[in-house]
Amino acid sequence: MPHPSEPTIDAIGLNTTGLPDCRIDMLDAVLRDFRAHGCDHVELVARRLDLVIGGRIHAARVDAVAAALGRSGLGATLHAHHAINLMDRVDPATHRAAAEASVSICAKLGVQSMVIHSGVAPRAAWEADAAGLLADERDAFRRLGDLAGATGVRLAVENMIVKPEASGLVAYGAHPGALAGQLAAIDHPAVGATLDFGHAWLSAPVLGFDYLAELEALSPWVWHLHLHDNFGRVSRAGVGDAGDEVALGLGDMHAPMFLGSIPWLDVLPRMRFRPGTKGMIELNWRFMADAPKVVATARAFAAFLDGGPAPRDPFAAST
Repeated sequence: MPHPSEPTIDAIGLNTTGLPDCRIDMLDAVLRDFRAHGCDHVELVARRLDLVIGGRIHAARVDAVAAALGRSGLGATLHAHHAINLMDRVDPATHRAAAEASVSICAKLGVQSMVIHSGVAPRAAWEADAAGLLADERDAFRRLGDLAGATGVRLAVENMIVKPEASGLVAYGAHPGALAGQLAAIDHPAVGATLDFGHAWLSAPVLGFDYLAELEALSPWVWHLHLHDNFGRVSRAGVGDAGDEVALGLGDMHAPMFLGSIPWLDVLPRMRFRPGTKGMIELNWRFMADAPKVVATARAFAAFLDGGPAPRDPFAAST
């Protein structure tokens, strides 16, 4: 059990994935809303802000975001660009440059935790040289970890999601145990994990792993969370639009916790996250009307990990 001065989760916040592309002029209003909803942090989504362009920092945009954060009073984490892939063999230098620029942005913004995706590779390349690709990624993360550690930033490598429609790609990190093994091999004090509960819930039936056991195996590496829910049903072609997928409970819904089918009350007792974990909520903005309830649930989740009562389903009375 963590010491009382070191809470397991020391930050709760929503993320900016619903911000219209590049509309930094709207960021002040979004951050005011987040604070009103009960957040103390925000997860900035780099691909919605164009903070990196062509592998280089867009200084004016970073300055504008820094100013907005200062006005908001919120702390921040950063979700680096989704496309950064430290297994890429087509243009690895640009991927490394974008990752390094993202770390430098964290230092500029006072961000302590940066989410970055675990690597993906074409299936043919993976089958020909999986060991080499994993070694490439380990080397890249060690170098990036040196840069991050020197500036007080923690890298949080995220477990990916299996997408059957993208069968030409292998995302080894969709298997939480495989990601834990890679992090153990990287063995760097500035490189840990992001646990995305929803990604694992969708990947488990496709890959055939035990959800609770695999999350438990990854949890000692975890110092960043993506809190959201779904029904563990992969998307299907021809269903309709995003609203139709919600009606059928398909795909990576980013719904509020307890609104999907993740067994939260079975999961939580088995988690062993690192003290100072960031509890960030990846909420689909179609559910933003529930944001105060969602943030309160995340705070109950955090309190439970430090010995408090189990969180309750905030939607139970209306279902």
